[in-house]
Amino acid sequence: MHHFLHNLKTEGKGEREAALIIIKYIREGTISMEEDHLLKTQVMDTLKILGIGVPFILIPGASILMPILIKVASKHNIELMPSAFITQTETNLQDVNLQHPDHHQG
Repeated sequence: MHHFLHNLKTEGKGEREAALIIIKYIREGTISMEEDHLLKTQVMDTLKILGIGVPFILIPGASILMPILIKVASKHNIELMPSAFITQTETNLQDVNLQHPDHHQG
């Protein structure tokens, strides 16, 4: 539970950083490539949270189905969890896969 709460706090920080980047873009009309990447990552994380959270609340038994769905998706290299919930090792592997698209995990 502590790990989950820590990850939620991390996502909250990401939301604040994304908001600051949006404000900077509105004021200056431009952002750096790093800020662009951070903003895109945070938007995807927000969509993932909504995609997991809404069914979890609305569908009876979703608390049982969601872990199964997440596991099946990860076997097909689809990440449903927000980036704050991914371990550092998994993040490093994803970065390697993004840099070298020819490399496929078995």
